[in-house]
Amino acid sequence: MSYVQPTGPVVDGGQPARSNGLATAGLVLGIIAVIFSFIPLVNVIVWPLAILGLIFGAIGLAKSGRVGKGKGASITALVTSLVSVVMFFVMNAVFVSAVDEAVKETQNELDKSYDSAKVDDDGSAKTGKGTDENPVLKDFRLSKCDVTTSEWGGKELALHIDYTNNGDRRYSYFLEGEVLADGKKISDFLSTAENLAPGQTFKDEDAGVLVSSDKLEGAKKLECKVIEANRHDF
Repeated sequence: MSYVQPTGPVVDGGQPARSNGLATAGLVLGIIAVIFSFIPLVNVIVWPLAILGLIFGAIGLAKSGRVGKGKGASITALVTSLVSVVMFFVMNAVFVSAVDEAVKETQNELDKSYDSAKVDDDGSAKTGKGTDENPVLKDFRLSKCDVTTSEWGGKELALHIDYTNNGDRRYSYFLEGEVLADGKKISDFLSTAENLAPGQTFKDEDAGVLVSSDKLEGAKKLECKVIEANRHDF
């Protein structure tokens, strides 16, 4: 009679040792899932790793009773897989919150960098906000709107706009307006002030140059109104 040597390692009693590879595989997947769970966006890979880690860990735990191995690795696989799922939600919530905060800070900075308002007849903004809530409206004043005679004897519009930068940074201004003669619009006008430092003033005495002199002839009542005001720091 021939004798065949059993393959692989043996345990007491001469039986080959049994392994629990699924427990080990589940443990490895669980650990990898935990590592990736801390990386926002990339941690989407956690889901397949964690699901496989849970499956392998559960099977490995059930098998550990029969083979006497892998119980600790299986439990650790289950725990790390569950932890990775929890960390996925936590880290993504933190990431989204951080992004929202950054967006809000950026928007706040943009709000400080640019102001715009359509101006109503009473000098307030047409958006419903009062002058105090529209900083750009506090930075200019239409100081003169008169018909004068030029040195050549023709009529011209003397339209002056005074600027004062009441902000906390350098601003440039751009105003759009209209000129009315006896209640009828006869022209538009533009006015600009460039790169004023905080507290700096400027008088634009050329805002009326676009108004044709022939439209001023015979006007009994002249009105100049700013209809839109803008300021920016770029």
